[in-house]
Amino acid sequence: MIIPAKKLVLITLRDFERQVILRLGELGVVHLRRMSIWDSRELLEGELERARELEEICVRLAETWYSLYRPGFEDEKGIFRRYVEVRDELRRLYTSRIELRRLRDIISGIKAMGEDEIPPSEPGAELSTLLIIIPRDVLGKLVKRLEELNALVKRAELPGNEALLYLAILRDRVERARELLGEFYYQEIRFPDNLPRRCDEALAHLDLKLSEAEKRILELEGKLEELKVRLIWAVDEGGRQLEIINALRSEILRLRDEFSIDVRAEATGDMSLEEAKRILEEIAGKYNSIRGKLDQIKAEREELEKMRNVLGLLSELDISLPEIKDYENLAIIIGVVDEGGVDRIREALKERLAVVEVLAARDGRTLLAITCLKEHFAEIDEILRGVGFEDLSPILAKLSGSPSVALENVSRRLETLKSEEERLLEELSELRRNMAPKLVEVYKALELNLRLEEALRGSLQTDYLRIVQGWVSEDAVEWLSEKLEKMRRELKGVVAYRFEDPKPGEKAPTLLKNPGVFKVFESIVALYGWPGRHEIDPTMISGILWTIMFGLMFPDLGQGIAIIAMGLFFTHVFKRRILGMDSKKIGRLMIGMGLSASFFGALFGEFFLIEIQPLLPGLRPGWLGDSSSIIWLIKIAIFFGMAQILLGIVLAALKEFRNGEIISAIFSHHGVAGLITYSGFILTAFHFLGVTIVPGLLEFPELGIGALMSWPFFLMIGGLVMMILKPILEHDQVSLGLGSLLETMTAFLANTLSFARVAGFAIVHAALAMVVHEMMHASPAMGIGLGLILLNLISLSIELLVVAIQALRLLFYEFYSKFYEGSGVPYRPWRIR
Repeated sequence: MIIPAKKLVLITLRDFERQVILRLGELGVVHLRRMSIWDSRELLEGELERARELEEICVRLAETWYSLYRPGFEDEKGIFRRYVEVRDELRRLYTSRIELRRLRDIISGIKAMGEDEIPPSEPGAELSTLLIIIPRDVLGKLVKRLEELNALVKRAELPGNEALLYLAILRDRVERARELLGEFYYQEIRFPDNLPRRCDEALAHLDLKLSEAEKRILELEGKLEELKVRLIWAVDEGGRQLEIINALRSEILRLRDEFSIDVRAEATGDMSLEEAKRILEEIAGKYNSIRGKLDQIKAEREELEKMRNVLGLLSELDISLPEIKDYENLAIIIGVVDEGGVDRIREALKERLAVVEVLAARDGRTLLAITCLKEHFAEIDEILRGVGFEDLSPILAKLSGSPSVALENVSRRLETLKSEEERLLEELSELRRNMAPKLVEVYKALELNLRLEEALRGSLQTDYLRIVQGWVSEDAVEWLSEKLEKMRRELKGVVAYRFEDPKPGEKAPTLLKNPGVFKVFESIVALYGWPGRHEIDPTMISGILWTIMFGLMFPDLGQGIAIIAMGLFFTHVFKRRILGMDSKKIGRLMIGMGLSASFFGALFGEFFLIEIQPLLPGLRPGWLGDSSSIIWLIKIAIFFGMAQILLGIVLAALKEFRNGEIISAIFSHHGVAGLITYSGFILTAFHFLGVTIVPGLLEFPELGIGALMSWPFFLMIGGLVMMILKPILEHDQVSLGLGSLLETMTAFLANTLSFARVAGFAIVHAALAMVVHEMMHASPAMGIGLGLILLNLISLSIELLVVAIQALRLLFYEFYSKFYEGSGVPYRPWRIR
C-alpha cells in the first residue's frame, strides 16, 4: 500500500532554528525538502496568494519578537533578481581570488628555486620539464625515486602542507616519470596564456589582478548586505558555518589513525561547536608541533646517515675532505665509482669539455673530480648517473677538516637526535592517551553540527526567520502535529507550522507499507522504480507472480530445499553485504524462491535432478518423453501469461479511473478498450486453434478460418474501434491512433508468446534430469560424479541466477509495462541519531 506524503511548512525565529531542526531530527518522520533559489523565486513571483498567506504568519511572529518586518512582495521582485546577480558575481570573484592566490604562491615557489622565468610547458629537443604540486609528507620518498630516473629535481614549500616540484628529465623518460607520479597524489600545473613568463612580471601582474578583485569583492559584499536588508526571502545555501565544520571534520579525520579514534564509540555529542573547535585546535597544535619536530629530526638524521656513509668511505680511502668551491662558469662534481667505472666515464666524456681527475682509489672504489662548464652540467650529470657514478658534492660541500673528526661529530649528533626522537615519541604517546577520548567527543559534536547545517542548507530564511519545508507521510501527520504543538509550547510560541497537499506536478515522496512477508519484495519494485503517489503499489502482486514464475521454471524439490537452506544462512548467519546488497534481503528472497521451487518440484516429480513420482495427476516420471505433457506445460505457461497481461490492463484502467483520466481509462490500449481487445484476441485464437483449458468444463472447438466470424473476433474489433476513437476524443491526430493500434496488436502477440519461456526453462530442467537418469544407467560412477554432483552444482548456480533474472524480466516488461511507471521518490525521514 502506498502512503502519500503531505508537505510541512515550518517557520521559526533564527535564534531557535538549530534547536527546532534538532527536535525534528529526533522525531525522525520528516523527509526534508531542499529548496533552491528557484523555489524562492517561485514563492515570490509564481504563487503570490500563498506567499501572502505565509507572510501573514511571518508578520505575526516578527511583530511579536522584533517589530521589524516589512510586509509586501511586489517591490521585492526586482531586488530579488539583483540579489541573485550580485551573489553569483561574488561567487565567481571568490573562485577567481582563490585561483590568483594559488598562482601567486606557485610563482613565488618557482622564484625561491632560483628560477627567473616560468618553466616552459612545451618539451625541448632533449629535455622535458614538469611542474607539479604534491603533499609535503611524500616529498622525500618521491624525490628519491625521481632521482633514480636521473631527473633534476628542484623543490619549494607551499602553504597548506604542500610542496612544489620542478623536474627536468630526458624526453624518453617522461612516461616513466609520469607512471611514478601516478602512484602518488599530484597536480600538474598549467599557467594562463596571458601570464608574463618572467617571475617578477608575473607576480606584479597577479598582485594587480588580486587588488582589483579585492576591491570589487568589498564593493559587492556591501551591496549584497544592502540588498539582503531589503529582501524578505533568501535561500540559505550553507555558508561559512558549513565550511568551518567540514574543515574541522577533515582535521579530526586526519588525526583519527594517529590517535586510534573509534568513531563508532558512544558519545553524547552535546559539546558546543565553539568548544569543539577550541579543543581540536589545541590538540592539533600540540600534535603538529611534535610531528613537525619529529619530521625535522628524521630529515636531519637521514642526511647525517648519508654523511656518515660518505665519511666512512673517505676514511677508508685515507684522504682529507676535498674542498668544493663555487666558480662563476665552472662546475665541479666529486663522487665515487666502482672499479672499471673510471674508464667508462673517460670514454663517455671524451667528446665533451670535461676534465676527469682521480683523487684516490682503494678496494675497488675510486674518488673522482670532474670539472666542466656550468652550461654542460645537466648533460654530464645525466651521463655520470648512467655509468654508476655516485655524486657526493652536495654532502662534501657541508663538510670540512679531517674525515675522522667529522665522523665523530656526526655520530655524536646522531646519538643526540636519537634521544630527542625518543623523548618526542613518548610525548606523542602521552598526548594520544590523554586526548583520544576528547577527540571522540569532538568528532561526535562535529557530526551532529554537520548534520544540522546540512539540514538547514537550502531552507528559506529572512534576517530573523527560518522557513523549513519537508514531507511527512499521511499516517504520521496527526502524531507529528501533537509533537510540534508540544514543542511550540515549550519554546513559548516561536514555531508556526502547517500541513498542505502537494501541488499538481510536484514530486512528493511515498512510503510503502506491506505485510511483513511481502516487505522484502519492495526491493524488487525499487529496481524498476519507486511508485509515485498516484500509482498502484505492485509489491504484493509482484512477490506472488515472481515467486510462482521462478518455481515453474525451476521445479526441483531437493534443490528448492537447498535454496531455502542458503536463504536461511544469508538471513541469520552471514549478515553482510553481497555486491552492495543486503544479505538479509537476498536470504528472504531465496527462502521464497526455494519454497516455490520445492512445491513445483514435488508436483513435477524432481528431486536433485532425480525423477520421482509427480504429485500432479496425469504426470509420470520421465514425463518429458511424452509430447502431450510438453504441450500441456506450454499451455499452462501461456495461460499464466495471459492472466498476467489481463491483470496488468485491469490495474492500468483502475489507476486511470482513480486519477480522473476517464478517456484514457476507457479508450486507451491499457484501459477498458485494451481489455476488450486482448480478451477478444485470445478467445479468437482459442477458437482458431481449438483449445481445451479444463476438460469437460471449458473447451473451445477448432473453427479454423471460421473463427473470424465468431463473436470473440467482433469483440476484438469493437475494442480496436474504441482505441481509434481515443485521439479523436482528445483532439489529437488520428494517424497517431492508427500507429498505436498496430503497435498494440504486435505487443499483445509478443507479450503473450514471451511467456512460453516459462515452459522452456522447466523443460530444460527436466532435460537435465533425463541426462542424469541416462548417465546413471550407463555408468553409476559417471552418473554420480558428472550427473548428480556437477549438474546439480550448475543448476544451483548458473541456472538459478538465469531463471531468477528471466522471471524478473517477465515481471518488468510484460506486466509492469501495462500499468506501472515507477516515477516516485522513496520517503526517507531525516534522523539525527
